[in-house]
Amino acid sequence: MKSNYPVPTSNPRSRTRSERVKVRSRTVLSEQWATLERVSFDYRRADGRWQMQQREIYHRGHGAAILLYNLEKRSIVLIRQFRFPVWTLGEAGFLLEVPAGIIEQGNPEATIQRETQQETGFLIGTPQFLFRAYATPGSVTEQLYYYTAEYDTNRRSGTGGGLEDEGEDIEVLEVSMEEAIDWVGCGRIVDAKTIILLQHAQLHIFSA
Repeated sequence: MKSNYPVPTSNPRSRTRSERVKVRSRTVLSEQWATLERVSFDYRRADGRWQMQQREIYHRGHGAAILLYNLEKRSIVLIRQFRFPVWTLGEAGFLLEVPAGIIEQGNPEATIQRETQQETGFLIGTPQFLFRAYATPGSVTEQLYYYTAEYDTNRRSGTGGGLEDEGEDIEVLEVSMEEAIDWVGCGRIVDAKTIILLQHAQLHIFSA
C-alpha cells in the first residue's frame, strides 16, 4: 500500500496564522543538526477568548521506520545501537530498535530501503506502508512513517552496521517474534517506534 500521507515539504516555521492561532514571534535558539525555536502565539480558546502562550519547538525533519519479518521462521530483525541521551539518564545507552532513518528528498520508501541495507545488510523490495504518527507532538514537529517488509536471509549485501562517518556502530539481531514481545514486557525493549511496530505485527502478521 502506498502512503496516503505525502511528506510535508513546506517549512513549518513559515506558518503565521489560522482561525485559532496568531503567531507573535519566533526566536531561533539553536540551528545546528536541527532547529530549536521559541514561539510566542495567541490561541483562541473554545469559549472565544484569546490567550497568549509560548512553546519551544524542535524541528528535525521526518523519519521512517520498518519492521523486517520472516513468517516461516516467525522471526524479526532488530538492531542495537548507542543512544547518548539515554546514557545521560544513567542507563547503558544501548537500545534495541527497528531500522529507521530521517527521510531524504521527501521519499520515505526509498529512505527506508536504503536505511535497511545500511543498518542490517538485508535487501528488501517495496515496503508496505502502515500509517504515520507524531513522535512527540507537544514539542517536536517530526512525523514517523511506519512500514513492514519480509526479509530473506539469503538476500543480503553485507552484515550492515550503519555508516561510520555518521557515528553508527550497529549490531544486527535476528530474534523470534515471541522473544521480542517478551522483551517489551520485561523492559528490555523500550523504544516507542519499535514497540508500536511489534504490537502491529503481533496483531496483524503473526496472529495465526
